[in-house]
Amino acid sequence: MKIKASLLVTTLLASVSCFAADTYQVSTSVYSQGKLVASPTMVVEADKMASITMDNGFSYNLTVKPNQDETAGIVAAVTVGDSTMNPSFTVAYGKEATMEIGAQKLTLLVNKVGS
Repeated sequence: MKIKASLLVTTLLASVSCFAADTYQVSTSVYSQGKLVASPTMVVEADKMASITMDNGFSYNLTVKPNQDETAGIVAAVTVGDSTMNPSFTVAYGKEATMEIGAQKLTLLVNKVGS
């Protein structure tokens, strides 16, 4: 009986941890040739891609990959018109990061909001 109870507790704990995904608020500003194109804020789950598309030729895909040291790896694809940049970098929670590629500039702020 103790083995069955142990298995039940282990199963319940494993299922609860599946529902407790870390979530992050990501505030972004995208500039093209010095002009602000979009500034979306998204809440995303760890290791799951989130995306947004606007009718002005702007699209944005983002994945947050948490690290153990209060930082996260960011993998993004940002399209403005015919130009796409695919930055991949590490950011510290609560500190704004900036990436510039050619005429495009991306700033983002990542905060952990749930677990």
